[in-house]
Amino acid sequence: MAAVADQELAEYLQNSHNLSVSVSPAKGRCLIANRAFHRGEVILQQEPYVCALDDSSQALRCDRCYRQSSNLKRCSACKTVFYCCANCQRSGWGLHKFECAILVRLLKEKKRSPTPSLRLVMRFLIKRRLQAERVQLKAAVDNYDVCEVLPTHMSETSEDRLVMYAQMASIVQQMMAPDEVNVKEVTQMICRFACNAHTICDEEVRPLGTGLYPVISIVNHSCVPNAVLHFDGNRAALRALEDTQEGTEITISYVELAASTNTRRKALRDQYYFDCNCIRCSRLVTREGSREDAFLEGYGCVNSDCNGPLIEDPGSDKVICEVCGLKREVQQTKSAAKEVELDVLEASNLYAAGKLESARRLYSEVEAKQRKLWHPYSVPLLRTHDALLKICMDMEDWASALEFCQSTIPAYERAYPPFSPLLGLQYFTLGKLQWLLGDSAKAVNTLRKAYTVIQVTHGSKSELLHGLTSTLQEAQAEVAYKRSLINQTH
Repeated sequence: MAAVADQELAEYLQNSHNLSVSVSPAKGRCLIANRAFHRGEVILQQEPYVCALDDSSQALRCDRCYRQSSNLKRCSACKTVFYCCANCQRSGWGLHKFECAILVRLLKEKKRSPTPSLRLVMRFLIKRRLQAERVQLKAAVDNYDVCEVLPTHMSETSEDRLVMYAQMASIVQQMMAPDEVNVKEVTQMICRFACNAHTICDEEVRPLGTGLYPVISIVNHSCVPNAVLHFDGNRAALRALEDTQEGTEITISYVELAASTNTRRKALRDQYYFDCNCIRCSRLVTREGSREDAFLEGYGCVNSDCNGPLIEDPGSDKVICEVCGLKREVQQTKSAAKEVELDVLEASNLYAAGKLESARRLYSEVEAKQRKLWHPYSVPLLRTHDALLKICMDMEDWASALEFCQSTIPAYERAYPPFSPLLGLQYFTLGKLQWLLGDSAKAVNTLRKAYTVIQVTHGSKSELLHGLTSTLQEAQAEVAYKRSLINQTH
């Protein structure tokens, strides 16, 4: 069955997308471009085999298409799932009616509703059974055979994690028919989800849920990716970030790119069980790589007038500024940084509790301390400025929000690739704030930068791009009007 599924997948990728799958001894399967793709072009699109909304999104979005609606209708039986229209409800019913019966039984027994992770497993088991019994049709990229050839990395998974997965599998067995659920098999399945499922995000890259996309999962990681994953509802689209030649491997980033090489590598080892040897990671042993990491996660120079990166001082327990040569004690600085991390956690909890004034006050204290510890372009300082930006926007303190947003741009430009969706979104936020506060000329320049990025990462049909285009046109009209007034006075 696996050989047949592989053949069908190969034919589908070649005929529908001009792609192929090759096997590398170091990486396993790789997705290869069989033709040139232009920057911004869609390389591949796929619906999830199964997906589940997060708890925070469940009552706000349609369970079938993941779109927001002010007129969501709740399933009258399980009272858990919402749909935006009759078409989505009919489309989802073939799978949901089996899940619904389980949820109704749990409701009657006054038991807790399953978590999104458990619902994802349940939905996979239900769909696999329906396809095996030919109640639901299989397709080249929508069948369980394609899912089950994805790696599990079970032998590399820690014992503690395996115990947790086995406990999750036991809960699934109790919720479903015990004779239909094999705990060992489901534990293996959860291992597969852990290293192959993708976080589904909205257009502003905010998490909505989790989905298993078996073809997208073939795409390997690079810290210098040539493609990006974008979601339209729960439909995944792989977009080219650069002009890609025939024969090129398509890559995306699995982890946060605004991080040092060691931080990225640790995240990849912990969840995906491999060491990255991409071009960016290979620079770690070079002076250029050390400088990049020093900017991202390095301490600041003790000379307040110097923005030089601090690199290791061989033979001592200090770091030395590459520009002015001043040295800094590492251990003492680390201790101070750990104390600040506790303040960051407390400030985050205050914000989550809706205590905006208290959170803003504490984050401001954190920012003052971080300025003395970290490099001005560092990720810790960037995250604090982002937090203060959100708080100020929630409080409608637009002038302060503009100040914090402007302070993040140099760090964003250094930390992210030029066509990162996060960079484009930050430009968009800055442009809107500039326009709101009357600086329409600067707003036009910033919004144009945002447009350049977002048309590549999101596509021309994106609602976000349509909103950006509208804002840009209004700002341009305002600039033109102001110029006409100046010309009239002369």
